[in-house]
Amino acid sequence: MKKHLINAAKHVHTKIQAHREAAGSWQNLLLRSSLTLTLTSGMSYVLGLVRDKTFAYTFGAGPALDIYNSAFVVPDFLFAVLVSGALAAAFVPIFTSLDETSRAKAIVYTNQVLSYTLILLSVFSVVFGIFLPYLAPYLVPGFDPAQRATYVTITRYLLVAPFFFTFSNTFGNALLSTKDFLWYGLAPVLYNVGIVIGIFILVPIFGLSGLVYGTVFGAALHMLIRAQAFWRQGFRPQINFKFSPELKETLLLMLPKMLQIGMWQIMLLWFILLASKSGEGSVTTYNFAYNFQSVPVSLIGLAIALASFANLSHLSAHKEYSTFAILVKKETIRILLITSAAAIALAAISHPLVSILLGGGKFTPQAVNATAFLISVYAFSVPLESLMHLLTRAHYALKNTWRPSLIHIGAILFSIALSGALLPIVGLYALPIAFSSGFGVQCIFLGISLWHVLKMKRASAAALELSLPEGI
Repeated sequence: MKKHLINAAKHVHTKIQAHREAAGSWQNLLLRSSLTLTLTSGMSYVLGLVRDKTFAYTFGAGPALDIYNSAFVVPDFLFAVLVSGALAAAFVPIFTSLDETSRAKAIVYTNQVLSYTLILLSVFSVVFGIFLPYLAPYLVPGFDPAQRATYVTITRYLLVAPFFFTFSNTFGNALLSTKDFLWYGLAPVLYNVGIVIGIFILVPIFGLSGLVYGTVFGAALHMLIRAQAFWRQGFRPQINFKFSPELKETLLLMLPKMLQIGMWQIMLLWFILLASKSGEGSVTTYNFAYNFQSVPVSLIGLAIALASFANLSHLSAHKEYSTFAILVKKETIRILLITSAAAIALAAISHPLVSILLGGGKFTPQAVNATAFLISVYAFSVPLESLMHLLTRAHYALKNTWRPSLIHIGAILFSIALSGALLPIVGLYALPIAFSSGFGVQCIFLGISLWHVLKMKRASAAALELSLPEGI
């Protein structure tokens, strides 16, 4: 036994040394590698578990949490469609290209993106806030009139959070480009800190509204931790409505991503709608199960994809497409091996995990069983969603957003149709089954598309090289 432990320790030490050598130094390993994102994501999810445990114990799988979870849909929709699309698809490659020649130009571009997105977000937030009472019966048809009134009030409070996230995600994508992963990764940790403060300090004073105040406070912390890091890199806020060529390129790249994310939010809204019609507590059960599913995706799949994104963007900028393809293949294998093992483990321990982390108080044994079984089905999506993040960002690094967006939209329509067809047959399990199936379809078509895009890029680069005069 002792010998096995020694051998295992040596193996771990060898792996850590290999990662350190690849990173260049211990400092880079701790601050500028995918390990940093994994560690900070781990910290965030530990706090997330504290949050969910307190949610379950205090509120149970009942109407209060159903309302709170449903209230995120409209703010998330606005932020995702109007802001996140531009940042996820276009910002990092364009910021990286500018930053390699001039940090000042990259910062000017950042201010242009912020100026336009904040104006757009303001207009749509006000419109949604005004008309929300008329939309509520269609957004949450399973709620009674009193629950809908509370839902409208809480949603209006939460419409403040996307403004903080707009700043934070803009700064965060700049930090991804410069590989300052620590400050990027700490933001979700502080967001959960704000929510936990809301639960323990503000809920006893203000009730459910205190939870909302804590959530908004967490969003402010999410922004501030990234703002201070980007400030030290030279950023200074300035209103700038100049329509530069980079901004035009951003707009062209973000349009398909906006459609894609819009469809994603519609799917989540559809899932909430189906859950709200599946009985009291179903929205909460669905949300808890989805949170557990997202842990291995964020800790492993998304962390690897985000760290790879910066490297892939640099390789694309220098037209090193062969190395680009090798890196994608390497990270694909790594993601699938690790996340598949994590998915099996998640399914195997789902019941004791939910019982320990959520059980007790108002969260009944029946709620524990329902959540655990739902997690077991959701586990199938873990490796598929993780791989999707890598393949999608590989397209973005090549400044190609139309292909992954159209593929994503098609997969979402498939998931929506499948969930609606399966709901009368398998109930709430229709949601994770449709979710996993959609990612499976998406990964197949993303892989085929990426191979085709790289083939075209290589051919274009080879033709350009042949056309250059000798000696250049």
